[in-house]
Amino acid sequence: MSNSTAAKIGTTGLLALIGLADAARAEVGAGTLALNTAEAVAMAASLQNRPAAAPPAKIQSTDTANFWRGWKRSVELGLNGSEGNSQSLNARAALGTTREAADMTTVASASYSLGRSEDKTTKSRGEASLRNDWVLTKPWGFFGIVKAEYDEFQPWQWRWSAFAGPSYTVIESETTMFKLRVGLGGSYETGKLAKEEWNTELDLGFDLKHKFSQRTSGFITFDLYPSLKDWPEYRHVTSGGLEVVVDPELNMLLKLGATNRYDHTTQKPANKNDLDYFVTIAFTF
Repeated sequence: MSNSTAAKIGTTGLLALIGLADAARAEVGAGTLALNTAEAVAMAASLQNRPAAAPPAKIQSTDTANFWRGWKRSVELGLNGSEGNSQSLNARAALGTTREAADMTTVASASYSLGRSEDKTTKSRGEASLRNDWVLTKPWGFFGIVKAEYDEFQPWQWRWSAFAGPSYTVIESETTMFKLRVGLGGSYETGKLAKEEWNTELDLGFDLKHKFSQRTSGFITFDLYPSLKDWPEYRHVTSGGLEVVVDPELNMLLKLGATNRYDHTTQKPANKNDLDYFVTIAFTF
């Protein structure tokens, strides 16, 4: 006898005994007792053969009446510092919202990082973006993104950018998603030593997400922006991190991550590489 067969017999027997006990307390007649036994056995068989419930269908983005449904929001905060012989403060705050429909995924986010040391600001950077991913004929799709960046310690002060183009999902399973993207657009920088002119660029990127367990998942996003106007100038951004569910009841997560930004056009004394890393506590609702 196989283990699965033995398990089914054991489950059937347990449910049958429960039916017998209930019948014995409520009924005295042997006929009624036999009837309850048969009902218990039948119920056990039906429970074992019952198919699993199908997941709820995603809403359609084109259904305007449901536009405000299906949004998943998050807020996160990270803070560390020291005081004594030296004083330092590093803080990060972020807001985000995501809506996954059957034919489109929308992600909006905003973040700000502040660093201070010895009463001097060492970092002041903010970013806000809005991205749509439309589903065409799988595995093909189309994406569009607009972004605004602020950085006090760059040759520019503000950078505005927008890109759009096709995407191709290489892997899509319950645990892993890997998507390639090719977009056309550009950026415009203002302030300080910025050129203050439109720079036509490509966006060659990918998104990778993987679920390691029920509580732990990771992600990597890469975007290469080669300039079509001033070739071979380019820049790229790489982000990666882990999300760990700390308390499922509170929807509390621990997030660890890093973002590296490289700009080929940056001149000394500024660095071409700009690395940010963070540890934050996030809540979803």
